[in-house]
Amino acid sequence: MIEVRDVAKVYRTAEVETQALAGVSFDVAAGEFVAIMGPSGCGKSSLLNILGFLDSPSTGAYRLLGKDVATRSEAALARLRREHVGFVFQSFNLVDDLTVAENVEVSLLYRENQDVRRGRVMEVLERTGMAHRADHRPQQLSGGQQQRVAIARALASNPRILLADEPTGNLDSTNGQAVIDLLNASSQSGTTIIMVTHSPLHAASAGRIFQMLDGRIVGETRL
Repeated sequence: MIEVRDVAKVYRTAEVETQALAGVSFDVAAGEFVAIMGPSGCGKSSLLNILGFLDSPSTGAYRLLGKDVATRSEAALARLRREHVGFVFQSFNLVDDLTVAENVEVSLLYRENQDVRRGRVMEVLERTGMAHRADHRPQQLSGGQQQRVAIARALASNPRILLADEPTGNLDSTNGQAVIDLLNASSQSGTTIIMVTHSPLHAASAGRIFQMLDGRIVGETRL
């Protein structure tokens, strides 16, 4: 499903050149749960941004579903991202002025009619255990509940790929494990999960772990 070949990413300013990725290669099959670990600054988030079409590689190739991403226009990449990719962030990124249901519905505004949207919203809120909070606002929820809403929003559009950047980083151990359980359930339902984490315990829930250092994958563990 995902093919990455010799991907490098260099950020340049007038005075400084920083190599965030230095020849990364791997494949991920549909439905896999992959964790990416490594110290801060090793390139994990840069890699995740490339996988989610939020950034492009300086060199190398990235193929999704057999198609070369590098040859796509910005409009085509935006469409691919909207149709195939969901994002979960450490900071939740919920809109305080919207209810839980409205936060989830945002991801569907340009895809479905209102009745279909509302049905799908309640479906994913049930799936994530947050249907009873549909009319609440984010500030009325605990951190763990907010992250479950963020996962529901990411899953609402039935993405083929879910990219999670430190999804348990702001949570206690109980809520963190609940989030990992949701990601596992999504993987078992066929969604491909790629998660950046600093937690060895949570990484152990994945099927594979990539270890990164200085912009490279320096180790791979199959679980």
